[in-house]
Amino acid sequence: MSRRCFFIERIQADAEFVDLSAEASHHLEKVLRLGIGETVEVRDGAGNAWKTEIALKSKGCVSLRIVSRLDLSFFESPLKITLALALVRTDIIDMAVRQATEMGVSKIALFPAARSQYSLAGERAGKKALRWSKIAREALCQCCRTRVPEISIFEDLDSLLAAHSNGERLESGGAGEKSEILKIIALEGEREQSIDIVKRKHPSCREVLAIIGPEGGWETPEILKLIGAGFHPVRFGPRILRFETAAVAMISSIQLLWGDFGETGQKGSEKNEVHEMRFC
Repeated sequence: MSRRCFFIERIQADAEFVDLSAEASHHLEKVLRLGIGETVEVRDGAGNAWKTEIALKSKGCVSLRIVSRLDLSFFESPLKITLALALVRTDIIDMAVRQATEMGVSKIALFPAARSQYSLAGERAGKKALRWSKIAREALCQCCRTRVPEISIFEDLDSLLAAHSNGERLESGGAGEKSEILKIIALEGEREQSIDIVKRKHPSCREVLAIIGPEGGWETPEILKLIGAGFHPVRFGPRILRFETAAVAMISSIQLLWGDFGETGQKGSEKNEVHEMRFC
């Protein structure tokens, strides 16, 4: 179904009307051909969503009247997933960012590995981050999520690991309560364990850091460094997977074993009925 959900970066708490961007206004008018009084949803990417009505269309600008807030918390995964991706071609990263957003990833981290043929720095890195944030916002509206994944670009593997060096993190549920950050790396090879073995060792977790290497594979020193940093090496079947396929396989497995693709996600199905309008 055509998308009838739009992203607006900032919405004041007491706002009665909001204006769509020129691009979104064009999509609503020329592609969806919606008229005055018809309903659409808006998101701010920070967990908030609203039901709105089209109030005014004038010179390429569409104004929406806010009708009510929507509780769409069900669509956010209870599991915090950070997906770390070695840099590859931009179009492949575009696809991975879109798919990761649809599948509930909380953060996306990008870095150049030893065999990466691409690197990002300075102004170019800033432009790519903006591009990928835009793709994530579009995917958010399509898949009914309310939170845009945080996107970060690191200068190398060491800086990525330094930013995620804490093996434990305090949880908000109670003072002194700690929860392990489960770390997983996708590797090829018959000797690597399947991810369900990791599940047996770690039956529950609240946060996962998953890392996918470059198309040319990891250098041995990188693998040793990652395993030394506490990453569990896992394989996804006997076949060699492309970069984008490996990312999907990784997230799907994690969400099935610890997230909301399995029984955990089914428990909230009744809450989904609170969502009075689903256009996604």
